Amino acid sequence: MIRRLLIAAALLPLAACVATKQDVEELRLDMAAQRAHQDSIFRVLVGRTEAMLDSLSDQNVRLRGDFANRLVAIERQLVQIQELSGQNQAQLAGLRQQIETSAAEARRAQEAAAAASRNDDAAGGGDEEGGDPQELYDAALAALRRGSVGTARSGFEEFLRANPQHRLAADAQYNIGQSYEQGREPASAITAYGRVVELYPTSSRAPAALLRQGRLELGRGNRTEARARFNAVVQRYARSPEAGEARTELQRMGTR
Repeated sequence: MIRRLLIAAALLPLAACVATKQDVEELRLDMAAQRAHQDSIFRVLVGRTEAMLDSLSDQNVRLRGDFANRLVAIERQLVQIQELSGQNQAQLAGLRQQIETSAAEARRAQEAAAAASRNDDAAGGGDEEGGDPQELYDAALAALRRGSVGTARSGFEEFLRANPQHRLAADAQYNIGQSYEQGREPASAITAYGRVVELYPTSSRAPAALLRQGRLELGRGNRTEARARFNAVVQRYARSPEAGEARTELQRMGTR
């Protein structure tokens, strides 16, 4: 009897040790599940924030009455993200910087568009040499480089609406084509590039737009259309840098 009690007493610390390891393992699993859940929430919030930033200008580049409310909503989402424990601080800092940059660009676009609208109402058109059209163009270009193609397209369209004869008008129309091309909408891109040639045939963007049309048509399998575009570059803009590229494309196509 005494021997059994001694054995039982000796096994008690071992049992306690086993229970402690189980508790630690359960705790580790719980923490891993919690981190996974927080990562999921973080990704959802980031996606919603990016979608909101794009929709700011997609809905209306001029961003009138609802602009301030949208910025408040973005800030609230940022606070929610920061409240999630255990998140990577570098990710949060990067997201904050992205939001602040996008908000600043949208604010500049709003101010430039409002000023252009006032000039248009007062004088029947935008001031080509003023600073506001340049700011609107720069904001749209920054959005295009950032990959926000919808925001960029809206910005360039607003720029052209207010400043159809601006020195950057051909560039704006060309960049609309670029936005469609980046968004993998080749048909719309071809149409947008066609507007460059139609409206601004003497600009340096015209041969570039024809070349892009040809390459897009070639990518779609429309060899006849592609050949016509490349020939147009060579014939109409023989001294342009794009003419040499068009000749190269025609040589690659051969006689087929």
